[in-house]
Amino acid sequence: MRSSNEKKWFIGIDGGGTKTKAAICDRAGRVMAVEVGEGSNPLSRPWEEVEHTLRTCMNQVQQQAGAKQEDVAGLYIGLGGAEHQPIKELLRSAFNDPWQGRLFIDNDAIAALYAGTWGEPGIVLICGTGSIAYALTEQGERHRVGGWGYLVGDEGSGFDLGKKAAIAVLRAHDGRGEQTMLTELFLTHYKVQQPNELISLIYNAANPRMGLAQASGLVESAAASGDTIASQLISDAADSLIELATTCLRKTKESLPVVLAGGLLTAKTMLCQELKQKAPFATVVPSVSPVIGSLVAAMVRSGNGLDEGIKSQLLTSGTELEKG
Repeated sequence: MRSSNEKKWFIGIDGGGTKTKAAICDRAGRVMAVEVGEGSNPLSRPWEEVEHTLRTCMNQVQQQAGAKQEDVAGLYIGLGGAEHQPIKELLRSAFNDPWQGRLFIDNDAIAALYAGTWGEPGIVLICGTGSIAYALTEQGERHRVGGWGYLVGDEGSGFDLGKKAAIAVLRAHDGRGEQTMLTELFLTHYKVQQPNELISLIYNAANPRMGLAQASGLVESAAASGDTIASQLISDAADSLIELATTCLRKTKESLPVVLAGGLLTAKTMLCQELKQKAPFATVVPSVSPVIGSLVAAMVRSGNGLDEGIKSQLLTSGTELEKG
């Protein structure tokens, strides 16, 4: 068995609800392979599927890099719900023995955080289909605000924006609300003639939550064209996200950077711009993706520090491979 200093490779896995990404790098931070697989959130998929996806992605990056299992210094798996003991036990049962103490398991929010802090403490504010603020303090304490799902939470998220936009369209149709450009955009998007025709398409969609989250882009389009209803929806969403982050900050009692993550906060959206303008805290937009953050986690958790050279290699080689 090689000593930890002789082991050359690090593997990071970022498991999400819609897709899973795995990456492998060497000690210098050179990313040699990135693979994408099916979603692997154990809260929404059968465990057999989750395990198969994780193994497949992990094996693929190892094969591409020519890395033997015994030469891997650290395997980090970040999954939604991994902080729950039953899920952690399933992961350990599946992977712990062959990896002999080199396995590190955590919530997928940590990979998103480390993509912005390079392994340092902070808060990650995630806004995609859902929303959550998650903190890791200097003392190693953790705090979570939001992220309670689309039925009772996810304020300011893509789903929340899409749902409220649909409500605005139907209120305008009823005569209970102001007319809005969102009406024409929704009719075009859903390929119908009248607002009342939207109902069956929204409710009968294969994934109503995802369908309405995708409609959040229509809010951005309408706001960019000067629609007051859409602009107010974006302003309200920014306020909700700021509330998540400020509440999380207050719980930590520390001055921590807030890393922005998720599709609606890492793209150049009006929501992101609005949040940055209003936020009473410093924000960080990551220069690398969460799967590179998972590599950072694999290195840090296995006792390997990151100097500027390693960060630079992770940034340049990782970005190159993901674009390719």
